[in-house]
Amino acid sequence: MASLMRWDPFGDLLALPREMDRLLEWPRAPLRTTTREGDIQLLVPTMDVMRRGDDMVVRVELPGIKQDDIDISVSDNMLTISGERTEEHETHDEDYVMRESSWGSFERRISLPKGIDASTIHADFTDGVLEITIPSANALEEPKAHHIAIGAGTKH
Repeated sequence: MASLMRWDPFGDLLALPREMDRLLEWPRAPLRTTTREGDIQLLVPTMDVMRRGDDMVVRVELPGIKQDDIDISVSDNMLTISGERTEEHETHDEDYVMRESSWGSFERRISLPKGIDASTIHADFTDGVLEITIPSANALEEPKAHHIAIGAGTKH
């Protein structure tokens, strides 16, 4: 049974600038997925970038995504994290009251400081959290493309 809720037209209107700012701060829009009801959902994992000593650490929350479905690469001083969350099964006989889960592809990019040696970057994936450690910059002659393997659960 559905309950009645009071609609506040100004609440939606006031939230619009905040939502637009959030959309525009993404370097690249992720793939949009559509629910059965036709609502558009965006799959954008949350990401934190911090310093740990001299190293830069990127932490990305990827719940429900398998390690094999994640790709990390560095090219032209740009760290790219991409992957896909697939829906395990779709049920047609359940009537959702609310559904916020989203599936699809995602891609996040971070500009790296010049001089980063991509071969020294290390990634761990534990309990749905990807942590990428980027050692401090060493001067390199020419940046090269590099793929980064993900370790399982070893913290530094």
